[in-house]
Amino acid sequence: MQVSVALVVIVVAGVAVAMLGGSRGPAAQSEPPQAASTRLTTSTLSQQTTAVSQRGGTTPDAVFAGAEASRAGIASYNRGDVGVAVTQFTAAVERDPNNAEALNNLGQVLVRSGRAREAIPYFDRAIAIANSIWSYHFNRAKAYGDLKEWRQAIAGYTEAARLFPDDYVTQFNLARARQADGDLPEALEAYAKATKLAPGQADFHLWYGQALDQSGKRPEAAVEYRRFLELDPKASEAEKVKGRLSELGDAPAASS
Repeated sequence: MQVSVALVVIVVAGVAVAMLGGSRGPAAQSEPPQAASTRLTTSTLSQQTTAVSQRGGTTPDAVFAGAEASRAGIASYNRGDVGVAVTQFTAAVERDPNNAEALNNLGQVLVRSGRAREAIPYFDRAIAIANSIWSYHFNRAKAYGDLKEWRQAIAGYTEAARLFPDDYVTQFNLARARQADGDLPEALEAYAKATKLAPGQADFHLWYGQALDQSGKRPEAAVEYRRFLELDPKASEAEKVKGRLSELGDAPAASS
């Protein structure tokens, strides 16, 4: 028996946020998952208009125009006008083609529009300009994951994890990609890291338990299933998990 749950992840303002999760602060990790914000932000105009020489000769006027188009795109996205935001971010990168942040934002809104294939070249360009920004690698990996191109997704999440090893969402998504690609041993390693980094994320324990169960590690799976129930006893999957624990001969404690 495998318990199926949905997972949606988006990177917002350069920070990976699981839609099953809430604030990324350490104190929030022990709390039940809450809906995350999906607002985009950008750097200040003064930051965007500096270091013009690093933008391949882009003129100050072009940088300014690109920044204004980015601001408009952000406002449209935050109003829910994703299609308009795509048009405005496209204008931003046309005016300032070396603005990595605008390229990344355009990629994100394209993914949100169901156009992951179109988004990838923009993430490629952002990474070429700023290779050390972990969230750009994460976002591209997410696009590849949406396309079920797991090897590319794994490579992207692996690089994002190298750049930001303490990010629990990156570790979790790396685990999911590895599991989807059929590499259970490596998936288990990444799930273990994710649950260690965010022990209060109930769904992490559920997915980890499923992977352990699939690997034949039934006692270890039962531990993770029980932890899931402790953290989220009223989850929609709770009864199925209790049933699986009974099948494993490890009935959960009665709810109070």
